[in-house]
Amino acid sequence: MLKNILKIAIPVSLENIIANTGTFILTILLSQLGEVEVAINGVANQGSFLVILFLFGLNTGGAIFLAQYWGKKDTENIKKIMSLMIYFSLLISLAFFVLTFFFPKVFIKMFSNDTRVIDRGILYLRLISISYFGLALEISFRTLLRSIERATIPMMSYVYGTIIQIFLAYGFVKGLFGLPKLGLVGIAISLIVSRFVIPLYQILRASTLKLPYTFSLSGISRNMLSKFLEFATPTTLNEIAWSLGMTVYGIIFGRMGTQAYAARNILSSFENYVWTFTFGIVIAASVIIGKYIGQMEYEKAQHFAKKILVWNFVIGLLSAVIVIVVYYILYPTFKIEENTKKILTYAMWVMLIGAPVKAFNGAAIVGVLRAGGDAKFAFLLETFTLWCLGVPLAFIGAFIWKQPLPVVYALTLSDEIVKSIIAYIRIKSKKWIKNVTISPEISSAPAASAVPGIGEEH
Repeated sequence: MLKNILKIAIPVSLENIIANTGTFILTILLSQLGEVEVAINGVANQGSFLVILFLFGLNTGGAIFLAQYWGKKDTENIKKIMSLMIYFSLLISLAFFVLTFFFPKVFIKMFSNDTRVIDRGILYLRLISISYFGLALEISFRTLLRSIERATIPMMSYVYGTIIQIFLAYGFVKGLFGLPKLGLVGIAISLIVSRFVIPLYQILRASTLKLPYTFSLSGISRNMLSKFLEFATPTTLNEIAWSLGMTVYGIIFGRMGTQAYAARNILSSFENYVWTFTFGIVIAASVIIGKYIGQMEYEKAQHFAKKILVWNFVIGLLSAVIVIVVYYILYPTFKIEENTKKILTYAMWVMLIGAPVKAFNGAAIVGVLRAGGDAKFAFLLETFTLWCLGVPLAFIGAFIWKQPLPVVYALTLSDEIVKSIIAYIRIKSKKWIKNVTISPEISSAPAASAVPGIGEEH
């Protein structure tokens, strides 16, 4: 079991380390340009963040089918699902491109009322919006490659993409390697190039190895489209609800002032490393659980699900400790005001406390419930806890209680405890196991009595 987990988790974790390292280096370069540039990048990141989450939601729905069909070695249906994922992903990117390219000022004003951020951020956001189409292709192919246990391909694509990104960004900011000194615009160009190089590599490798994918929509029945949407819709809605909540958090932090917003964005760069380690386990878990269910080995899926929750909690805690240590090593490199450094440090310690619980929930929601086909329950759980607890408390903390960033950040984690308890109860009940590759009569009722052995405790 451990070997199968590591086969996927290690490349996924390394991929995320590479990607986050690229983002972290960009953050350092931006911090040397000034707090306004950091804030502008933070606003643009909100746009990319929304696109990625919508795409992640859609493709997670597709991944339910991919992993379970992979368990059955049904490559023809994998191709059909993949083509649906590609075109729906491109539609999502098109919608966000229209919003941020043609109405950048409206978008920026949602996150900042600083005229410097608004005026200087318009061109930057328009440039970044071009990269959304690269993200659509990259996330679709990355999902496929991970689901069929070819996780090293997206990892290598990030090696090349991140090297190019860092080279161009450093060259454009410093005016080196024969490149003009473009500052913030140079950062944008480096991101655009990187976000198209990555999927190009993935597509070329998939084609060379004759892996199951196609751009053709032929052969897709109305029933398959309906079934795809049945599972992809709640996962997408889940991400919409969650991403809107994160966007509201971004607005709250942005309205707390440029210092708080800059500190929050630097915090995010460090926080991403925690999810780098834990997310690899989550993706590996989702593939393995999907395979077990596709092979109709339901008891193995249940047993594995319980183990992965504990593992990810521990990994989340250890990862957060490592990140705190690295933060203090790099602390002197940030050219920001002393008060910004102070609130950033307090927020880092809040992150340490919340990280293991968030890691547990990531494994429960994405690695188990969604992968097992229980997408509707996952959607309702995340939406309820976020919008009934997290968002209201963060709003009250920032604008009524007038609390500083570390306290407001802690309030944004308030829903995680409730979510973890409910998710654990659901997983223990075994009602989450749904086989999407077999007839609806069987797949709709796998818990307890409908599937042999599921009602027995181990």
